[in-house]
Parts: sequence; structure tokens; C-alpha cells
Amino acid sequence: MEYYNQALMFENSAELINNIRHYKSILTAIENGKGVTDIDTVKGCSLGIAMYPDGGCYGECYARKAAARYGIDFSVSISRKIDYNTFPSIFKFVKNHSLSWYRIGTSGDPCHDWDNTIYVCEKLKDTGKIPIIITKHWIPLSDDQLLKLKALKAVINTSTSGMDSPIEIEYRVKQLHRIKKAGIQSVCRVVTCEFGKSEWALRCKKNQDYLLSLEPVIDNPLRTTNQNYHVKNGDIILTKINESVGGEKFISLHSEDAYLGKCKTCPDQCGIDFKIVNKIKKERDKMKGKQLNLFEDKIEFFHVESVIGSGYEVNVAELAIIDGVAYRAARKNMQIHSAIILKINDKFSGFFTFQVNHIAKEFCLLQSAMTKETESKEIYSDMVKKIIEQNTFGYPMVMTVSTKHYLENPKVFEAIGFQTYLKLSGFAYMVYGTLDQVRMKRLAHATMTNVWTTTRSDWLKMKKEWNLKIEEAGIKHNIPNPKFASRDGCWQGKNGYSNVILSSNKVEDGKIVHTKGKSFNGNASVLDPVACEVILRFFMPTAGKRVYNPFGGGVQFGFISGSYGYEYVASEIRQNQCDANNVICQDLDSAKWIKSDSSTYEPDGMFDLCFSCPPYYKVEKYIDYDGIIPDGELNIMDTYEKFRDTLFTGYKKAIAKLNDNCFFVVMTGDSRDKNGAYYGCEAEHELFFKDQGLHIYNKITYLECEFTRLAHAKRTLDYRKFPKREQKILAFFKGDMKTIKELYPPIGRL
Repeated sequence: MEYYNQALMFENSAELINNIRHYKSILTAIENGKGVTDIDTVKGCSLGIAMYPDGGCYGECYARKAAARYGIDFSVSISRKIDYNTFPSIFKFVKNHSLSWYRIGTSGDPCHDWDNTIYVCEKLKDTGKIPIIITKHWIPLSDDQLLKLKALKAVINTSTSGMDSPIEIEYRVKQLHRIKKAGIQSVCRVVTCEFGKSEWALRCKKNQDYLLSLEPVIDNPLRTTNQNYHVKNGDIILTKINESVGGEKFISLHSEDAYLGKCKTCPDQCGIDFKIVNKIKKERDKMKGKQLNLFEDKIEFFHVESVIGSGYEVNVAELAIIDGVAYRAARKNMQIHSAIILKINDKFSGFFTFQVNHIAKEFCLLQSAMTKETESKEIYSDMVKKIIEQNTFGYPMVMTVSTKHYLENPKVFEAIGFQTYLKLSGFAYMVYGTLDQVRMKRLAHATMTNVWTTTRSDWLKMKKEWNLKIEEAGIKHNIPNPKFASRDGCWQGKNGYSNVILSSNKVEDGKIVHTKGKSFNGNASVLDPVACEVILRFFMPTAGKRVYNPFGGGVQFGFISGSYGYEYVASEIRQNQCDANNVICQDLDSAKWIKSDSSTYEPDGMFDLCFSCPPYYKVEKYIDYDGIIPDGELNIMDTYEKFRDTLFTGYKKAIAKLNDNCFFVVMTGDSRDKNGAYYGCEAEHELFFKDQGLHIYNKITYLECEFTRLAHAKRTLDYRKFPKREQKILAFFKGDMKTIKELYPPIGRL
């Protein structure tokens, strides 16, 4: 009961972000008025409200109304993550609930974060309860996600209505069949009405009859007020139900048989298959029998500050060598660490070593093993839990786990509450905490050497995550094609990426208005957001706060800097680029682009990181509003020398504004002159910064997809030209290099 009251308070609480109240991002569980456990992995519905801004779906979104009562912005989807301090209570609450299932998708559509939704379901699997997921599929499930939901025995309710548009109905019915084909219980959940006689009403009635024929089906009568537009004009007919459970007393009741009571006695049970429920119960009863046998043995765990000096040095070393995977625990330099020692019936039976790193503020689980005759996942899990008890510092706990080991494997750790943040070469890198706490490690694994391969799966996954955030900001603020925003004027001639020129743009009420021309230029050059994030996180000092970008260009570096809370200032010569970027980033407050000539502009104050990704000479041309090329645009200069000198003049002004013991990072490349020879721009960058007194600290090769380069090679190799698939990221350091380890955040264990 204590947790219930706590959750109820949490459920209706919000946090203030940029003076707007949003739902909190911590997962909760609550029993709703119909007597079912609601676990919303997402609160809010950004895509649904974007589609239907005037009241949400059917103008009667009850979740939006509830949010409005508490002053919460329902148009922002908030992913609700597991907090491992409160999760044991949630787990217990779900497990002990009287119903055999719990529901996801009451006050937000879980499709906005399918990965988190599936992760929460996986963490609740051992409750023995089945997840019922209600969604409109604004974002469809991937095939891989469907496989995971099938393994979880989930039931998916696709929310539909005769009031949906023909395109929506066609799309959602397609998802219904796709889910069913994947072997998942797929239910058509129809928001029904008693319709009037108007043309609109008759069309909706026909659609409704079709949807109700798609079994299994759930009839979900529309609850609305008598002030609804369609009610007033007779399109929808209401019935007054005084004893209605779950909302307004006015209901549009197309059928007297529609169920209106509590979930416990509902015949539909949201489409759950009780054969599966009984099977799960039998499996759990069988496991209980096995677990009871464990308690017949005397099982003890002992914490030692260091294996050396504990009296268990030889035991640990011998078992580590026998185990193979844990062999490093036999070394003296590893036995200096702390450990949990396992004894069964007074006999040494296993160990688990760990290390607390106060500098990196992390808790590292190291090597573990159990003797073969005592191997038990249950006892091993209890040993891990004993280690968790030692973490009184609140640090994230990290562990590298073999996917092939019987005990030390991802499934065992996931059942305890660990999350996998990276899979690599047969190992899972896991954390007991939040994924944000190990983001730096994930970035480090993607960039372990000075060659960054941007086609790796994890790099592409992180890139997709950032691009989705930028896309959502664009949708919110009505900026078409936001990650390429204002790159529409970028062209490279008939041999380049694009020859599209947007002929007319203007700003109205703080928004970019595209009046004609093509609004999508997917081949224009844009910054890789993962490269931006790595540069920001690795080259910003611990106490750093401000970033300056001369020759500012696109939105990516500023969006990411602002997302991390840094102040970002960019100098950019094109007004259209400044306007687009500032609109996209308006919610971040701390990122801004100033229309200026970077070779003469002097920003206010000092900065802790300078970054620039300037144009490559004569590769691209950029235009401003109405097709005008602004004076001072680098790529219209008639000689490379003028281009270079103007670029370096802007760098000089930026260097003067860079604090000591800080980095200046340039992402650059070379281009060829009319005879086919390289200008040598990359080399001249190195010499220029060295002449300015900075150290050439890192020379990083950024590798792009080679596919298009292979096509180019068929034309260029006859001329002995090898197509270029890399750019250079040059990191220069201003100050004393001995201070770097002290002034920059530690990476911790990798």
C-alpha cells in the first residue's frame, strides 16, 4: 500500500523543463480505476498530438485531458526509464497483483520508444504476468522487436476507430496482420460510437463495422462530453450511464453488450490467452520446487576488502585457472581487489571480485567463478546481489559479460537488473544503472583508435538516435527536413551530390517558410552527430561550459551541445542557416547561431572548446534567401589562397577566445584543383595551428561509407585517382599538455 500511494503521487507529478511541465522520466506502476496495473513506458504522445493538435485523437484524448488538469505538456513524449532504487517495489507490485496481466499504453503511446518498452517487459518477465501493449503504431515495430515481444508472450492491442482516416485504417490493419503473422496475439481494439445519419457518420459506421469484423476484437465505447462538435451536430449519439467505470458518464454506446465494468470481470481480458497464462504458472511452480532444494544447503557470502590477505588467495587462483574465463583473478595484480567469497556447507565454492573507482565514480565487477559441482544460477545471482549491496556510493556498476559462459552471461545479469549498452566480439558490456551513465564508454568503444569507422552497427544506431531527436524538434517547430535544414541551397554541379536550389525562403513568426522549390536535399553534406558528440564529450574539460564554432554551418554540433547543457555560439554567414538552426534549437536555450562573417566576428567572452567543420574549397556552394550568395562566402573566392587566408583569419580570432589548456578541433578534408592535384588544405591546417603556438595532439581519420566511392573508382582509376572516403579530424591543444589528465573527465574501465 505504501508503494501504491508513492506511485500515485509520482504518476501525476511532473518536472519543470524550460518553464514547461513534463512528465517525469522514472518508471512507475499504478492500479487504475478499472483495477488493472498500468505501467506506462512512455508518457505523452508527440506524434499523435502533432497529427491531431486540437484535442488529440477524435478530439477526445482522455490522457491529454488528464495531463492538462495538471498543467503537463502532453505533446512531448517522455520515455519512462527504470530506476533501480524503486524497481524492486514495482516488480513486487506487479507480481502480487490479482490480474494475470499488466497494461502498457494508457497515458502515452509506447511506440515512441519501443526499445524501452521491450526492455521494461523483459525486466518484468519473472513476475509471471503478461504485458498487454496498446498502441496506434505511429512508429511501427521492427522485425527484431516483434521477435522479442513474441518471446515475452506479449499481447498487442492495435487501437483503431471508424473515425480514423482511410489511410490510418489501412496502415493499422496492416500492422494487425503483421503482428499476427509474427506469432503474437494481435487484437483489434476499436473505439466505437453510435453514429447518426450524416454522410460523415455513415462513412464512419461502415468503417467501424469492418473493424469490428477483424477478430479477435475489443469494443471500446467512446467516452466524451455533450460539448463535442460531432455530438452537437448529431454525428455521434451519447447515452448517459451513471454507474460507468473509467471516465465520463456520457458514452457513445453502439451496442448494449459493450462491457463497461472493471477489468477483473471483463470477458475480453484485453485479448489474453489463458492457455499461455496457465503454462507460465506451471513453469513458475516447477522452478519454485527447484529453488526450495537450494535452501537445504548452508549458503554463506563473505565480503573481503582484498583477496590478498584474506586467506582465500590460493582458492581463488586455482578456481580462476580451472574456470578459464576468470583466469586473470589468479594474478596478484588482480587479487588486490575486493571480493565476495561464496561458501556452501562451510566449503569454498566460488568468488566474485570487484573494484570501486572513486576517480571515475564507477563500481566495476571483475572476475567470477563457481566450482563445477555447485554451479547454480540462483546462487550466482545472489552473489551478484551481495556485490550490489557493497555499492553504497550510488555509482553505476559496470560488467563485461561473456555471451558463452553458463553463469557469467547477459541473461543472468539482465534478470538482476543490468542493461546491455554494447555487444562486441562475443561480449556484452552491461551496467546496473542508467545508459546515460555509461554513454562515454559507448562512445569510447566506437572510437578506440584514430580511425573512426562510421559504418559500424553501434555507430549507426547512435546516429539514428540523434537524427530522430533532431527530426522530432523539426516536426515540433515546423521545420521540414531538419537535419538538412537550409542545406537545400547546397549544390555541387552535375558531378556532385545534388544540384537542387531552393529558390525562395523567408522567416515568418520565427519559422522557416518554404514557398517553392524542393524541400528535401538528402545528399547535401551534413555533420555526423555521433562525431559531434564524441568531440564534445572527449575534448570538453570537466569544468567546461562554452563552445564556439566559427564557420558554423549545420545544426548538429549546436543541437548536441545544447542537449548536454553547454552554451554554444556559432558564427555563420548565411541568414537562412542561422534562422533554421535557431528555430530547431529554440527549446535548448543555450545554442545560438549569429549571422556574421567568421573572419571578422569576435564572440563575447572566452570558450572552453572551439570546433569547426568549414567548407572544402570549391566543393560546395551555399546560398541564402532568394538564391543570393552572401559576400564573404568562402567558396565563391576566386583562388584557394584567398579561401585559405580567410579561413585562417577566422581561426585566429577563435584561438584568441579559447581558454588555456583547451582543445581546438577541426573536421576538414582536401579538394582538388582544376588539374586534379590536391590543394594541401589538411597539411596547411596543421602548420597553421602549430605556428599559432598550439600542439598537434590528434590526427583522426573519419571513414565514411565506401559504396559510392567504388562507383567513382570505375571512372577515376584510369587517371590514377583513388576516390576519397575519409575526412580528417585534427585536434589541437592550447596550453600545457601535462594538464590534460587532470582537467578532463576520466573514461573509467573499458
